[in-house]
Amino acid sequence: MLNTYTEYIDLYLNKSGLSNRPCPGEHHFVSVYLVPRLFGLNQRVPDYINPDGTKGIIGDVVYYKDQEHPFGIEVKLGTIRLTKGEFNEWIVNEDTSRWPQTFVGIATDGIAVCSWLDFRTAYIESVKEKDNSWSPTHITEGYGPMKSVNLIFAKLGNDKFFRKAENFEQAKILEKSFIESLKDLIN
Repeated sequence: MLNTYTEYIDLYLNKSGLSNRPCPGEHHFVSVYLVPRLFGLNQRVPDYINPDGTKGIIGDVVYYKDQEHPFGIEVKLGTIRLTKGEFNEWIVNEDTSRWPQTFVGIATDGIAVCSWLDFRTAYIESVKEKDNSWSPTHITEGYGPMKSVNLIFAKLGNDKFFRKAENFEQAKILEKSFIESLKDLIN
């Protein structure tokens, strides 16, 4: 069992434990790190995990209340790559009922957790840094503008971003803060 997100970063994103093999990806992160923590917080098994391509399912980890009201967590590892459908629905459209509720992003610098609205704002600001005239408009193919998760961290603020720790004691403290923020967003 992984003790902290810092341990995950060291083992899988920084490739120290993989002998230069590629990072396993966000499905791996969701399975081995995120879902066990979510279960520890709410004692519930998600109704869907990584439903990529499943129509009508909003997020990588989804819970339903009364089998009708979804709560979705969207996870990005390393790079924010929003498909045409995700970009059009979650960035361009402003109907919040069609957005995930929570964003979790993990990269070599740390981990972030925030509302989708906060993520969406940070993502748009980050894209506009490169081209101030840019605004979210529907795309017909491909992906929305790709961004490094590390670049989004600076736009989110210290209460939503948790830096990778330098040592085990610091990792335990930061992990606890991250879990408290996650708990606040899912309850």
